[in-house]
Amino acid sequence: MICTLCTTHELEYGSLCPGCTRATHDRLTRLPGLWASLEAWLAPGATGPAAYGGRSRLAEAPLPLNKEVLDLRAAGGIVGVLEDWREAVYETRAWRRPERAASLAHRVTIAAADLDHHLDFIARWYAGAAFGWDIRRLVDRVRTVVQPGREPGEQQFLGYCIAVDPGGVVCGNRLFADMARPVQCDWCLCSYPPDTWLALRNFQPARANAAAGTGRGLEATAA
Repeated sequence: MICTLCTTHELEYGSLCPGCTRATHDRLTRLPGLWASLEAWLAPGATGPAAYGGRSRLAEAPLPLNKEVLDLRAAGGIVGVLEDWREAVYETRAWRRPERAASLAHRVTIAAADLDHHLDFIARWYAGAAFGWDIRRLVDRVRTVVQPGREPGEQQFLGYCIAVDPGGVVCGNRLFADMARPVQCDWCLCSYPPDTWLALRNFQPARANAAAGTGRGLEATAA
């Protein structure tokens, strides 16, 4: 029989080979920390005082929340998958259904630790491979959000400033957003609340040239 998770190692019995069992153990022990690390990717943009002599009012709304982060952090995300498998193990072993802790953080920690405690049984269980796939998928989903080597506050390029001065000249300065400050042009001080980002995208030079004749831009925000 072949291990149904890695599909490479021969098994005398069960569903997971020793290597996949160890890998699943490593993933289970990391999941509580990974769940906690997602909180940084939910943090709203910080607000601050007027800059550059108060010539422009800073945008106060946060950057858009990542739906994948919300899904993973919610009751039906990481904790839901872990607790569903925990209850399935208990039901298979004819044990009383386990109680749940009050907070999501404790629920993730308890469920992951308990499943790891039953890992020898799971490796021999007919559903062991499906369990291994689900745990690996959860870790992979977190990694696509957290992105190793990249901090949640790292600047992201939004586009070019489309503010127009009284002479009709478009600013064109590069705009960046991060989790530590509002979005504001460093050159003309035009601020960009999130409800203007669609216009910012639509009036980028490449799009504006494709839809010639519009000739519009966002006016700089005055204090």
